[in-house]
Amino acid sequence: MDDVDFYGSATVGERGQIVLPSKLRKKLGIKAGDKILVLGREKYGKWGIMLVKAEVLAKMLEEWEGKIKDIFMKSEGGKRSNTEKE
Repeated sequence: MDDVDFYGSATVGERGQIVLPSKLRKKLGIKAGDKILVLGREKYGKWGIMLVKAEVLAKMLEEWEGKIKDIFMKSEGGKRSNTEKE
């Protein structure tokens, strides 16, 4: 967990709103109007959520796509699938 920082806690208000700690907003440059995606999962009766800026997730997915294509090409010996030929 060396790559995870603790910024404080937040309480869910009556309307389901939470306020992100100011230390977090300042460090990550989160501003009013920023689009933040909320991802969640429930398993074993427990739940967790993750917040990520939409633009950051888009960049991550682009990087992963390139890495996945490289792995696929190496595993297939450089052969292209029928869908890639089109």
